[in-house]
Amino acid sequence: MQALEGAHCREIVEETASTRKDRPKLSATIERMHPGDTLVIYKPARIARSMKELLVFLEDELAPRGINLQILSGICAGLHRPNGQTIADKMLFMVAAMAAEMERDLISERTLDGLAAARAHGRTGGRPPALDADKLAAARARQARGESITAIAKHLGVGRSTLYRALEEEDRPAAATTKQPAPMFSKAEDEACDAATYAMATALRERRPAAYRAIIDDLAD
Repeated sequence: MQALEGAHCREIVEETASTRKDRPKLSATIERMHPGDTLVIYKPARIARSMKELLVFLEDELAPRGINLQILSGICAGLHRPNGQTIADKMLFMVAAMAAEMERDLISERTLDGLAAARAHGRTGGRPPALDADKLAAARARQARGESITAIAKHLGVGRSTLYRALEEEDRPAAATTKQPAPMFSKAEDEACDAATYAMATALRERRPAAYRAIIDDLAD
């Protein structure tokens, strides 16, 4: 408390919640703050249990609102600005954005890998088809005997549109090739992003090695 008073804070808020996920006073304080305001904390442990959680807090709560973060103690001590003029000022926010993008890419890759593995085992996901192979065969046989689609659908207990759709899908030839999605970025843009990421990581490792190691350890978990 004395450290916060010494930092000349306009208002000091003491969180009384027993869990870190439920912090009503912190949330209310952030909601009242304006772009350019500074949230001052004694050390990161006051708002996050790990460096990863701190980066998520910066990216999701402070950066969109343009709120600065001042840490009074610990390996990340200093004033951090999302719109800082120098790399040193906005380094922590840049790392937070980079970590968030990396996490999104990992989630996307894992999801695609999981879907591919499921397809390889014959599982396509989604709602099971209303008509299986046996019912479709029965529908084809009844259709060949001259029965109407309405009568066949009623016998199978499905709607006419469902039966029409199933028969059309079965008749449709499988695509010979799968169209690859267009890349989101050009090769030059990808190379520029890689270079910027490497430059940020190098600067953080040289200027704040302890913070760099903590971030790497958290992202590796």
